[in-house]
This record gives sequence, C-alpha cells and structure tokens, in this order.
Amino acid sequence: MKPDRHAKVDDRIGLLGDPHADFQWTKLAIRNLSRAGIRQVHALGDFGFLSNGNPYERERIRQLNNALLARDQYMFVTGGNHEGYPTLYKWRQPDKYGYRRLERRIIWLPRGWRGRTAAGTVIASLGGANSISRGSRESIGGHIGQWHAEEQITEEDLCALGTETVDVLLGHDAPVTAALDRHIAKNRHFWTKKGSAYARAGQVMFHRGVEQVRPKLVVSGHYHRHLDTKVLLQPADQEPFEIRSVLLDRNRTARSVAILHVDSLTLDVPEELSPGLRRERDAARRKRRRR
Repeated sequence: MKPDRHAKVDDRIGLLGDPHADFQWTKLAIRNLSRAGIRQVHALGDFGFLSNGNPYERERIRQLNNALLARDQYMFVTGGNHEGYPTLYKWRQPDKYGYRRLERRIIWLPRGWRGRTAAGTVIASLGGANSISRGSRESIGGHIGQWHAEEQITEEDLCALGTETVDVLLGHDAPVTAALDRHIAKNRHFWTKKGSAYARAGQVMFHRGVEQVRPKLVVSGHYHRHLDTKVLLQPADQEPFEIRSVLLDRNRTARSVAILHVDSLTLDVPEELSPGLRRERDAARRKRRRR
C-alpha cells in the first residue's frame, strides 16, 4: 500500500477561521498565504461551500480548486457545524485513508486524522460542534440553514482520535476555558437555555478529546472572535497539563488567518487585514448598505 502522503505535514501551514462559503475572502486568503510560501491550508470548520451540491456550489468549489492548483496548494477541511453533511457523505465517499475529496486539491479530513512533520511533530484534527441556534437555523451569510445531526462529535469520533498524545489539535469547537466562558456569557441573552445547553454538551465532547490527546496547542474557530489563552487542565485520574488555546475569528475580520510554525508551536496571527482583504471587506459592506 502506498503511504498516506497527506499525513505528511509541512513545517509551516496556513489556518483559516470560519470561511462561511465566502469565495472572494477565501481566494484572497490563500493567495496571501501562497505569497508567504504556504502550500498546506487548513480551514477550521464552517467551510460552508457544500450545502446541497447544486451546480452553483459545484462550480464555486471547482473555481476554488483551480485557485489552489495554480499555486500548488492543498486545502484540508476540518468540518464545523454549518456544513452540508448529508450531501458530503452522499456525494463523496471516503478513500482508504478516510479522506473525502471535494476536488483534487480540497480534501475533507476524517475526524481523528493525524499528520506528522519531518521533525516528528504530531498534529491532529477533530471537527464538529453543536449549533447553539439549532432550533432557529437560517441560511444567512454563508451559514448553512438546515440543522444536521452529523455536526455532533460522537463517541466514535473520540475513539478514532485515540489517546496517543499529539502536539497540535485543530478543531472547530474549543476546549472549556474561563476566558471563553466569559465571552459566551456576554452573548447568552441571544440564545435559549436549551440551545446553550446543547452547544455546551458539544463543547464538552471536544474538551474530552483534548484531555485524551493532551496537546500543547489547540487552534479553533466557531466562536467568531480571536482569543489566545493558556490554561492548566486537570483531568480526573491524570496528571495535569497546560495547553494554549487559540481561537481564530471569522471571514472578513482581522485575526482570521494565521500561519502555524508546527515544529516550534508558534503562530503568526496578523492584527490587521491585508490591503486586499480589507478592500474586499469594505466593498461587501458598501454592497450591503445599498440593498
């Protein structure tokens, strides 16, 4: 059997906070990453480009693939909660490594995927998160409207992730921290108690995954803000360990694109949008105001 070439991780990779099917933003982001020498790009959930697989979606995915191909890049997708999971599972069957290829250069990672740099640094992916708006989902701004049960992290996913330690864990959801709890509490009045409890249950499942593999660094999306914090975790019947948890913001915001130096576990997160991304954001704002 040929080795899994996508398990080979470059020492520098690009990370995207929730793209939300924003084609222009995603295309400009991968262009900027390419200029920085990045060939592997990981989207951290709410990819959003696949909902029901209609011709428009397929064409945009094809165009995104062409943009990656022109720059000799690959995009790896860690699934979020706003994804067309039934279409994905019907449209693209997994290969022998568990990858579902939307196109040649766009690859949906299985939950529990692991890769390794030449220096031996281990990186893993655990997609999925519970939608706090499950009871009132609407299709707005790249958020896929229909709720799908496949968004949930399952016991099978945690089993696939395993218990061998990793250095970096990529996810859509994030571990439970006091800093993130404070951010969530500020917005709690927007959501129902039932929705909040459902979302928390999903976060707890992701947190269990963190405790299983004990990463030094966790990078996530989902919460539409940038947050960088360190916390000491103390799982039951285990030695405590410290993690750095970094959230990337969403499309069209600063601190939504990052470069991870995998072996040194350092992140470059620009504090401002690049000129091209800023022009694209401002043009979109003007267009919305004219409507």
